[in-house]
Amino acid sequence: MPRPLRRRSLPTFVAAPDSVPVLRRLPSARTIGLTVGAGRAAIGAIFLAAPVSSVRLLGLDTATATRVTWLARMTAARDGVLGAGTLVSSARREGAGGWLLAGSVSDAVDAVVLVAALRDGKVRGRRAQAITAGAIGAALAAAAAAVDVVRHG
Repeated sequence: MPRPLRRRSLPTFVAAPDSVPVLRRLPSARTIGLTVGAGRAAIGAIFLAAPVSSVRLLGLDTATATRVTWLARMTAARDGVLGAGTLVSSARREGAGGWLLAGSVSDAVDAVVLVAALRDGKVRGRRAQAITAGAIGAALAAAAAAVDVVRHG
C-alpha cells in the first residue's frame, strides 16, 4: 500500500512584539554577511582582472567597454573593499551591520542606475536585466541582514 504524501510545512512568518515579522527559514545574518561579502569580493576581483569583459555583460559593445575600463576598475575597488570588510567582520562576528548597510546602499544605487540605463537603452539584454535583478536582491538581503545584526548583535 503506498504511503500517504506528507505535507511539507510552508514558511511561516513570526513576530515578537518589538520586531518586524520575518520569514522563519531565512539564513542567519552571519550567513548572509559571509555570502554577500564573498560574492561582492569575487565580483570586485573579476571586474578588476577583466574590466572589458565584465562591462560587456551589460550589453555594451567592445569599443565602449574599452573606453569605460577606468569606471569598471573604480567599481571593482569599491566592491572589493566592501566585500572584504563584510566578509571579515561577518567571519569574526564583529558586527557587520555597517558593512552590510554600506553594501546595501551601494547595490540599491547600482540597481536604480541600471534600471534607468535599461530604460534608456544604454545597456541591454537579458544579462543586464539579470545583473539588475541581482543588485536588487543583494540590496534587500544585505539590508535585512544589517537590520538583524543591529538588533541582535
